[in-house]
Amino acid sequence: MKLSDKINANRAAIIKIVESNNTLFPRLITDDLDFDLGEMHLDIVVDRTSEFSPEDIGKIQTQLESLLGVSVDVITPNRLRDEYRERVLASAVAI
Repeated sequence: MKLSDKINANRAAIIKIVESNNTLFPRLITDDLDFDLGEMHLDIVVDRTSEFSPEDIGKIQTQLESLLGVSVDVITPNRLRDEYRERVLASAVAI
């Protein structure tokens, strides 16, 4: 199954994982909407809630890797370098 199909099929579960770990609004970080060519890795940006702790990122990553069967990196906007933040967030695709 293509990665985009896995994401679409598991959209509700992805959002539930993100929201149950004190973050919101999961978005795919991609320069190209045809990201299925690199199906072994996924980059996701999430927004923190007031209850967020750094451990939540690891929990999200582990749960999403188990769900999707690919390597996942999770990051919050403030962890993006200043010179790239605006461009990356503008191109991120909502899950």
